Amino acid sequence: MESKPLLTIGEEQLSWGQSLKYLQASGKLQSFVTEIVRQYVIEKELQSREDINVDPAVLQQAIIDFRLQRKLEDQQKFQEWLQQNRINYNALESQIANSFRLKQLRDSITAEKIEEYFNERKAGLDYVILSRIVVEDKELADALHRKIVEEGGKFEDLAKEYSVTNDKNFNGIMGGVTLASLPEDLRNTINSANPGDILGPFQTNKFWSIFRLEQFQGASLDNPEIRKKLDGELFERWVAEKLQNNKITLHVNE
Repeated sequence: MESKPLLTIGEEQLSWGQSLKYLQASGKLQSFVTEIVRQYVIEKELQSREDINVDPAVLQQAIIDFRLQRKLEDQQKFQEWLQQNRINYNALESQIANSFRLKQLRDSITAEKIEEYFNERKAGLDYVILSRIVVEDKELADALHRKIVEEGGKFEDLAKEYSVTNDKNFNGIMGGVTLASLPEDLRNTINSANPGDILGPFQTNKFWSIFRLEQFQGASLDNPEIRKKLDGELFERWVAEKLQNNKITLHVNE
């Protein structure tokens, strides 16, 4: 039986087989297949879970909120928006309902594991705000350190005058970085330092850097962004495990 075409380009119909070959030639077939299988795994799990459902009243309120956020209160504007986005009302309702179901599934999978996973990942989530002066000469770095610590030199002024990095234009402030991303010697020093302390010099390649610790921000599960990040990582780990348990055969040839 002849399969239906996937696309029509101009007057020519493009079959599924030819479309897959194009994806294969572009190197994007693997990601395409992975996303299909990922959605398959999630949908199968949702179908098997009787405890996951969406309250109709909550769903309708979500649709109202969706329209209000996009200023689509007017029914005609709403219909025009649906047409422009090539979607009908039932499909939109289904998408919003699925987002609720997916969240319930994610929460049920990650709830018991999130705290343990947070403890595993904490070192990579803690971050610090640093300022720095970067120079090419160790003797100059030592001299600047003495000038700040012993002579009361102003860190910001010395950064503007001597630092070779662009952050000298911002008084040497390099912003927030995760503690785990820093060199071990600097990381160990920060762990016993207090805000305002001058650290270094430390060598990185051919440069020497003096740092000032501005702020240490320990990660916490009370931070919504961190919890959301870890929830996502745990859920994707669960999906990956499910994918490993499924044999996948791809039929590219027509």
